[in-house]
Amino acid sequence: MPSRLRGRLRDLLGWLFLASLALTLWLGHGPSGPRGAIAAQPHTPDQLIQEGVSLYAAGDYLSAIDRWQAALGGYDPSAQPRRALVHENLARAYGQVGQSAEALAAWTAAAAIYATLGDRTQVGRLLSEQAQVHLSLGQHRRAIALLCLPPPEASPTDLDACEPGGALPLALAAGDALGQVAALGSLGEAYRLRGDYAEAETLLTRGLELARQSGYAQFEGPLLNGLGSLFNRRSRVDYRRAEAARQLGLTGTAEGFSAQAEGYERQAQQRFEQALALAQQWGDLAAEWQTRLNLLPIYRQQNNGAAVMAARQRLSDLSGQLPASRGLAYGAIALGRSYQLGDRSVGCVAPGSEAAAEAWLERGAAIGDRIGDVRAASFALGELGHLRECQGDLAAAMRLTQQAQGLATQGLGAADSLYLWQWQAGRIYRLQGKVEAALAAYNQAVTTLESIRTEILVADPDVQFDFRDTVEPIYRELIELQLAGVQPLQAAAKQNQAAAAPSPLAAALVTADALRLAELQNYFGNDCILSPVAQARVDLLAQSTDTAVISSVVLSDRTALILTLPSQPPQLVWVEDSARLRDTVVQFRLGLEAFYTEPYDTALAEQLYAQLVAPLEPALRAAQITTLVFIHDGFLRSVPMAALHDGRQFLIENYAIATTPALTLTAPESRRAESPQALVLGSSQAVVAAGRRFPPIPAVPQEVAAVLNELPGSRALLDEAFGEAQLQQALQAAPYAILHFATHGQFSLDPADNFIITGQGETVTFGQLEAFIQAGGPGRQQVDLVMLTACDTAAGDDRATLGLAGVAIRAGARSAIASLWQADDATTAQITQDFYRFLKDPALNKAQALQQAQILALRRGGSVTPGKWAPLILVGNWL
Repeated sequence: MPSRLRGRLRDLLGWLFLASLALTLWLGHGPSGPRGAIAAQPHTPDQLIQEGVSLYAAGDYLSAIDRWQAALGGYDPSAQPRRALVHENLARAYGQVGQSAEALAAWTAAAAIYATLGDRTQVGRLLSEQAQVHLSLGQHRRAIALLCLPPPEASPTDLDACEPGGALPLALAAGDALGQVAALGSLGEAYRLRGDYAEAETLLTRGLELARQSGYAQFEGPLLNGLGSLFNRRSRVDYRRAEAARQLGLTGTAEGFSAQAEGYERQAQQRFEQALALAQQWGDLAAEWQTRLNLLPIYRQQNNGAAVMAARQRLSDLSGQLPASRGLAYGAIALGRSYQLGDRSVGCVAPGSEAAAEAWLERGAAIGDRIGDVRAASFALGELGHLRECQGDLAAAMRLTQQAQGLATQGLGAADSLYLWQWQAGRIYRLQGKVEAALAAYNQAVTTLESIRTEILVADPDVQFDFRDTVEPIYRELIELQLAGVQPLQAAAKQNQAAAAPSPLAAALVTADALRLAELQNYFGNDCILSPVAQARVDLLAQSTDTAVISSVVLSDRTALILTLPSQPPQLVWVEDSARLRDTVVQFRLGLEAFYTEPYDTALAEQLYAQLVAPLEPALRAAQITTLVFIHDGFLRSVPMAALHDGRQFLIENYAIATTPALTLTAPESRRAESPQALVLGSSQAVVAAGRRFPPIPAVPQEVAAVLNELPGSRALLDEAFGEAQLQQALQAAPYAILHFATHGQFSLDPADNFIITGQGETVTFGQLEAFIQAGGPGRQQVDLVMLTACDTAAGDDRATLGLAGVAIRAGARSAIASLWQADDATTAQITQDFYRFLKDPALNKAQALQQAQILALRRGGSVTPGKWAPLILVGNWL
């Protein structure tokens, strides 16, 4: 992500820590004058440097830059130490006004000079400076590469494994304790911003211990702030988890997450208060300002009104004593936003606090204007526009929003915050009843987002929860606008009359597909770069003349179902009351998971059938559809559609069923091998992994034997023979069309917790699995199918089901069959055997083979309830 402010994907308060860790504070506390006893003459380069230092201290960074640029031009090329000093000062000044590219160039130039002078200590320190700039741009990998790039097989905290030439190896070789502290702090910050909290805590703690041991007490504050920010983020994540669990009625789970969140919050507060005491001890007003800003959201979370008031008053006093700077501008904006209700991005200011919020935002805008930081000014004006939006002064809101848009495009290397103000303009137009203008503004916002989708959603898993407040609503509100004038199940002839203009439903499908890509990119983060296939939708539908695609979009009050039939325009059905539908879905899932309850009550299955399928039945029958492909949204991803019931039969008895996260992410053609071979991995014994005990799966040996029997030439690794190393070796030794895992696994709201468990108790993530497959060589044929028969996905957890939806993509396979929950293992083993037997029939595709296997299971009678056969779902290419 280009900066911690970009897109408001994280609170401005959190961003301010970055400045407190910067080596501007650590190495010299700001720009310096000429080193050595030299008498400066008027208008000489040395005099210009001194003038720049005075201007910098007064907060006039642009004038300081002018002086130092002039000094740089006045020095003879042989005056290398002086030129290096000027470059350092320029880099600090550029950083203060938000000119990151110029700051990087200046740091790089200074480091190059020190390298020619053989000053490896200074080179290492300036690499840490460069890394800080990259961190401010969200470029964590580049920062890590400059600081300590470990080889792939090494732990990030194995500092002895760093590649030579980085800041930390240089500091270690030179015995430069200060350089080591700087590199450890910056490296810890890089891993914190990536969401690698355990590694970040280790590195920041090491840096803190070294600072104390080496007598650098004044550098403890930034490291304590880093640890505080780490624990504060963990606390926010767990508070969100508790909120989600509470909505599902999972009271015990919610209480557990809340207790964990409170523990992290206490640790964060403790670190911040320690940093605050140090700042006061050293009389460092800038550090005190930043630390109090970090404490403010904790006081708000605790509903500690007295502490909030005291913090705001002290921050007000400090703001009058500090020079204008980027940190002061962003702090003022953060203070303005701190009056908003709740912690959502577009929350409105609490009644009675508008004047205080406005004063801080106007101050942020003024500071941004004074120091020439157009990004800060853009955010301040945009927030002022949002304040007017909440107050109902729509004309003023639009004027300020347009000013913010204009500034967002000035001198920036990326779209930056532009999409925020385009979205805001769309909301304001909508409130004014200007539907066409609102549509245009929302489309601009989505277009801008699409242009930076990978950049903004890849760089930081830390945004995973904020995404739902600051990015996702843009797509959903645009879809709502696009569908506003569409009549349900409108006739094709009526749509064809407007052939010259795109169908609103078609446009809504494009937006929905873009939303799916954004959700998955946000979920997987920088661990997986999604590459949509533009022609996939057309190719897949062209090959499937008996297939219908049903897309769902969950909006605030109702849910849209969009049906696409072969050679026909899309059709729309509305399901009223999204909240009630979600409750029904969760109860349906929980009822299915209790598959030991007999006889099975089909009431909820029939209720969902009536809402999600029955309205589409006439069109499906008329088009002679035999396969349904669902592109579900939100909580609907957790529904095993096969188990819906029309009062006489289950849905699987009438249709083959598949699901896919997005057609543009689905491999567009079939590549079925005539005699497919599988690598079969199984674990039947109880194991302890990832901090929990997983029970035995007694039917696994039977399942493994059945696969080997149905697919001659396959290979199996069972129990102790199935380890991470053995899996990697087997995948490198030979290509397999099918990977079959008869072992425990899980899909979680955190993609780092999506894994399968080996027979040796190791966890293998799907990212690792993809890497093992790719290690076979560039010419290796893509895996056609990954089968996961004993995974578990939390009911109703929208983010956890993203992992399930994207399993084929993440594993590098064309399609996957995975279980929504760990079902009856004997039934699963039988379905597996039947599936592979049907799959050998060239007349059946994968969806139809699974359909036939599940029909056999449900018709065996006895105690085979749908909870035993329905959890296996096909994801990805169904052909």
